[in-house]
Amino acid sequence: MLISILISAVALGGTSGTTPEDGAWLKEDIKLINVAPPFERMGNPRTLPVVVEPFTEHVRGNVADASAEGAIGIRLDENGKPVAVTEPKPALSDGTPINASARQGDITWYATDKGLYRKDPSAPSGSRHESYGVEGPLATRVASLVVDSTGTLWIGTPLGLTARKADGSWTHVRGKEGLPCEDVTALEIDQKDNLWIGTSRGAVLYRPHEQGRKWLYRAGKRYLAGDHVKAVAIAREGMPVYFLTDGGIGRIDAVTTTLLEKAQTIERRVNERHRRLGLVADCQFDNAENPTSHTIGDNDNDGLWTAYHVAAMSLCYGATKDEAAKRSATEGMHALYMLQNASGIPGLVARSVVPAEIGKTKDAQWRPTPDGKMYWKSDTSSDEIDGHYLAFYTYYEHIARFDEAERNLLVKQIRALTDYIVGNDYQLIDWNGKRTRWGFWDPKSLNENPMNYIESGLNSLQMLSFLRVAHYATGDAKYLDLYRELIVDHGYLNNVMLSKKVFPDEDNHSDDQLGFVAWYPILQLEKDPKVSRALLIGVRRHYEVVKPEQPSFYTFVYATVDPNGADIEGAIENLRQIPTDRRNWAMINSHRADVTFASSLNRFEESVLCHVLPADERDFAKWNRDPYVPDERGDGRNEDDGAAYLLPYWMGRYHGFIAEPHAS
Repeated sequence: MLISILISAVALGGTSGTTPEDGAWLKEDIKLINVAPPFERMGNPRTLPVVVEPFTEHVRGNVADASAEGAIGIRLDENGKPVAVTEPKPALSDGTPINASARQGDITWYATDKGLYRKDPSAPSGSRHESYGVEGPLATRVASLVVDSTGTLWIGTPLGLTARKADGSWTHVRGKEGLPCEDVTALEIDQKDNLWIGTSRGAVLYRPHEQGRKWLYRAGKRYLAGDHVKAVAIAREGMPVYFLTDGGIGRIDAVTTTLLEKAQTIERRVNERHRRLGLVADCQFDNAENPTSHTIGDNDNDGLWTAYHVAAMSLCYGATKDEAAKRSATEGMHALYMLQNASGIPGLVARSVVPAEIGKTKDAQWRPTPDGKMYWKSDTSSDEIDGHYLAFYTYYEHIARFDEAERNLLVKQIRALTDYIVGNDYQLIDWNGKRTRWGFWDPKSLNENPMNYIESGLNSLQMLSFLRVAHYATGDAKYLDLYRELIVDHGYLNNVMLSKKVFPDEDNHSDDQLGFVAWYPILQLEKDPKVSRALLIGVRRHYEVVKPEQPSFYTFVYATVDPNGADIEGAIENLRQIPTDRRNWAMINSHRADVTFASSLNRFEESVLCHVLPADERDFAKWNRDPYVPDERGDGRNEDDGAAYLLPYWMGRYHGFIAEPHAS
């Protein structure tokens, strides 16, 4: 049954439904350093869930039977099929070729490479428009013309769009108004006055009368056969849209779908071609256009990416009780146990594993398993451990605690890992007796070594979250005692309040991901008002930094403690935008006229934008990516597993932030 929940502000220090006395266990007073603003719930009370209606997604269609040989244009025949236009262009009386013509009232306009021409009752023989740049087109070379239902003439030039209204007034549309590429080569308009704009660097859909998003940039092999668009033709119904490009005739379809259908498609693909030894990972196609032949290699983050999927399917089972989701989560969880046991040292987790015949060809970081059948990769990072505890928590909460055998196994595994870290002074010690490069959560490293100032907040958060999960799953009070010790004696809560570093410190987007992976379990489990107060301060500060990115994963984690302050609509838009097609097509945006570059580079010395582009206009893959990077290379042969979509979607569904329209 679809339940509307009215969320209102609650007392500081408790989660929704608690009072300051509920869950109190910490007797000591905590003095929080004055480095972050106090937590105040934001926004007005709202009704949840938000029902997400079906929406359309643009995908590249198939026009394999359409020939572009000798084409200078494109049209649709009586059956709606694209036909190449090969005959010469019509011309003016002086022989000037006409690129396009359109009638506005009693005026007929002609676009040519020499300027804009007109014929009307006062000048039946035609005349050249005299003004350019102000009371006229932006340039003398005019590529195309269309007239909309309001009588506005749209003019495409190499410098952008110009609009002449029916009253004769002129306006221009360029990059600062939202036009991604100003070199306009073709124009067509549909029955809703939406303008499809061909450019030398892709296609643009401009929806001037729509609420919300007005500009959609479609470029690269994800959408087009080639980026230089020479002509556009629109089906009578408004879709599909055909493009004559330098790569042949292409087509964009508008597929009506739902968030759930997208999730189901991605999960089906996971089970078809994204599992290796039960681990969930990207796959590589031999041919980007043929997904039937693929391989899956090992990855340093096999554990983290699999944990994403385990968490997603555990939340799915919690929301739906779908047995297929339970089986999927269980398969992934047991693959994580494989990583946890591969070294033969209880608690020393492997980054990845491969069969022995492959492992023998690898470098010294790969070690044989005790039985010699596999090789495991050493030097495991905090990233991996962070993911394992997210999987521990979600799998236990929704599946293992209701199954004695699964519960006993999970408890055994979480004890081994937690005891190994704690027993080595909160460090991950490798097979050779040395600490792994990033495996440290100890007070000395976090509080006394200035070189670790970036990690001090994040790793403190991680360790507290690990211990909280261990206590919850095992019921062993020793983990709560250790948790208390890190808070009272070592100031980990003060560190947590500044877990997110920002300019001029290093802005690490991978750490955003790791932070919210750790935030999620601890925010669900911690009920003590004093501890919660510090956690809420820290997570709000972190969320406010990433909020402009509209990150659905981070938003839904934050919404579990402050739904009024979370940009749930932005998260929904992000889920809509993430392409169902998870192939890594090249997405190039640095040339765009509608973007602004930041004055500083990112931590990889890359130029970055001031604003994040929509997920369907960049290469969205994992949450560790810097979303401000404008360009990503790719040929479509690598397919992301899609768990980065499944995790926020099922989190939003389980917690009642979003709902499908057919739910009742």
